[in-house]
Formats: sequence, C-alpha cells, structure tokens
Amino acid sequence: MEWTLFETLWKRTLDTESATDNSTWNEEIEMLYRLGISMEDTLQYLYFRKPDFESFKNWVLENKKEIKNIKLVDSEDVISKEDLDFWDENGYVIVKKAIPISDCMETQKAIWNFLQMNPEDRETWYRRHPEQKGLMLNFFNHPTLNKNRSSLRIQKAYEQLYKTTNIYKTIDKVSFNPPESKHFKFLGSALHWDVSLKLPIPFGLQGLLYLTDCDENEGAFHCVPGFHRKIEQWLGDLRPTDNPRRVAEETLKPVAITGNAGDFIIWHKALPHCATPNRGSLPRMVQYLTYLPDGYKEDSEWI
Repeated sequence: MEWTLFETLWKRTLDTESATDNSTWNEEIEMLYRLGISMEDTLQYLYFRKPDFESFKNWVLENKKEIKNIKLVDSEDVISKEDLDFWDENGYVIVKKAIPISDCMETQKAIWNFLQMNPEDRETWYRRHPEQKGLMLNFFNHPTLNKNRSSLRIQKAYEQLYKTTNIYKTIDKVSFNPPESKHFKFLGSALHWDVSLKLPIPFGLQGLLYLTDCDENEGAFHCVPGFHRKIEQWLGDLRPTDNPRRVAEETLKPVAITGNAGDFIIWHKALPHCATPNRGSLPRMVQYLTYLPDGYKEDSEWI
C-alpha cells in the first residue's frame, strides 16, 4: 500500500500550526473512502490518540474493508428518460425502492441497538448518545450499512447522472430525527450547502436513503428545486457585503421531498437543502450515501 498520502494526513492533523499545505486534501479523503474508512473515524483517532505514524498505519490496516468496485457495463438504467428530464430541470431525483423494505428494517434495528434505545419506549428516544451531533449519528460500521452502500441500483443511478462508471462511494453517517415534544425541539441545521460557494461550483451529487416512511411533516428532506441552474446569477446579484448563506436562510423557500422507506434521493450539490422538524409520531431515520467521480475536487476556500 502507498503510504505517502496517509503520512501527509497524519502530519497535518497532529501538527496543525506548521502544516499549511491542503493541496492533497481531496485525494486523502478519496483514499480513505476507497478503503471503506470514514473521515470522521480517522480524524477522531488522530486527534484523541495522537499516534505515531506506525500506529496510524496499523490502525488503517485493521479498519480497512474490502470494497468491491463493480462496473455495471450493460446493466439496465435505473433512472428513466422522464426522470432525467426532471433532474435537469429540478436538480434532484427520487430512486423508488432502491433497497428492499426488509433491509430498511434491519438498518433501523441496527440504529436502535447502537443508540441503546427502545422503539417501543418513547422516553428512550430522547436520551442523547455520545455519538449524536444534532441529528447526525456517527455510526458508520455495520453489516447492514455496508449492504446498503453496495446497492447496485443506487450505484447505477449515480453512474447515469455522472455519465461515467468511474465513481467511488463515500462512507457517511446516518441521521436520527425524533418527533418534537414539549421537552425536545428540532436539532437540525437551517437551509445550507455542503460545498464552498466559490465559483465555479464543481459538479457533485449527494444522496440519502429513507429508512422510514417520511411525509412532509415527519422531518422530510427539503431543497430548493432548480437552484443549480440559477446559483451563479443569484450569487452575482448579491451585494458585496451580503453573506450568501445568511441570505439563503432568510429568503429562499425549500420544498419537502417525501418518500417511503427504501426510496433514495439524489440532489445536486448546488441545491440549498435542509432537514426539518419531525412533527409525526415516530423517529425519522436516513442513511447518507454519496458517490463521487474519480479525482473529484472541491475548493479549499470556504465561502
């Protein structure tokens, strides 16, 4: 295994004052994802354990997984011509029944067990777990999560949208959004982007898998359809003193993208998006799963 990028990541993380070169950051992330290792797990290990490089190498070898890169050369399209037209116009698409409902149920069970909560005991839903950050849950490594990540239906959808088979999957979180109550209020983020707004914004996609049925008032994913086609003009129309992220929160109107357990939503990174308060009766659960094209790069300057 080539260790140069690992050494760069190790040095930069442990010696932040002297490490000023971030030019290989995107390659480092891709390298970890291709080994089935999350960036969050890696940074937590480096920050809190502060290992020497040999120990870090051993940790990587112990945590890497065999990722099968299957080329779907002649497989049937998942996204129809009509859905592709919808995608071009709106910047998002829903892949219906991307995984079986039985796999959704198994994933729900894994999340309940990880959180040490009882789906039949509402009081347990609000006990905060150390790995919960807002709605996000740092839960990456489980057979059912990896099974969902290996969905050929999801892979094919990404390949159609990227128009290439040269893509790789990320290792991302899950989300647990319990219903609001008298004592619990929504912990999610406001309308936002997960990419720098420095132009040009690179063509990249994001995705989430509904593990539970999700109606408009049950914590549904929201986005601003079609904004990928107007973001450059919108940014250009702002005053120099405007904070584009603040303006988006205050003026843009996202819409709910509902779905059933097993449905998968893919959206363009240029779409502002957010989760929403769950005013239903059961927790909303999702698994995030993104594919990126080989060599994908984002600008390190955050705007």
